[in-house]
Amino acid sequence: MQDEYLLRRAPAPSPYVPSRFVLQLPPTAISATREMLQRAGRREACVFWYGDRSGDIATVCSVRAPRQRSMPGNYHVEADAMSELVHDLPDGWKPLAQIHSHPGANTEHSRYDDAMISSRRILSLVFPAYGMQTAAWPQGIGVHEWQNDYWHMLAPRQVQDRLVVMPGPALDTRDFR
Repeated sequence: MQDEYLLRRAPAPSPYVPSRFVLQLPPTAISATREMLQRAGRREACVFWYGDRSGDIATVCSVRAPRQRSMPGNYHVEADAMSELVHDLPDGWKPLAQIHSHPGANTEHSRYDDAMISSRRILSLVFPAYGMQTAAWPQGIGVHEWQNDYWHMLAPRQVQDRLVVMPGPALDTRDFR
């Protein structure tokens, strides 16, 4: 799928307004996410973060990879795979972020990426190099937030304020592939 429609998207219709939402995650969530993304080899893959959310603070408690079709330039998750993914979530846990990988260093959304997000109430993270570590966390990670009918990519300084690494509860990891 190398259609131009899938690659380029229009610029933001309005400027991004910083949010107060902070996502706290244990270091194990980062390593589990990278491992799950890398299992797809040289193909894009998708992972979700779930956990507790109270107001503007959320804590990642689970990293889950749904059954999916992974290709070099995109991925696809069917509705039944999403249902399977959330079937046994503890009461109160909510989706916090949808993560996927890109082949190179570009972590900006494509139009296809915009269309594949499961919810506009979560963050969308894009890991470069099919999930391989290319820089110290969180450098090089594209973090996108839905605002004013657009997925805005946050500036690096905004990412550091929004994704806070700190000890947390034991991490639940599930790979449904």
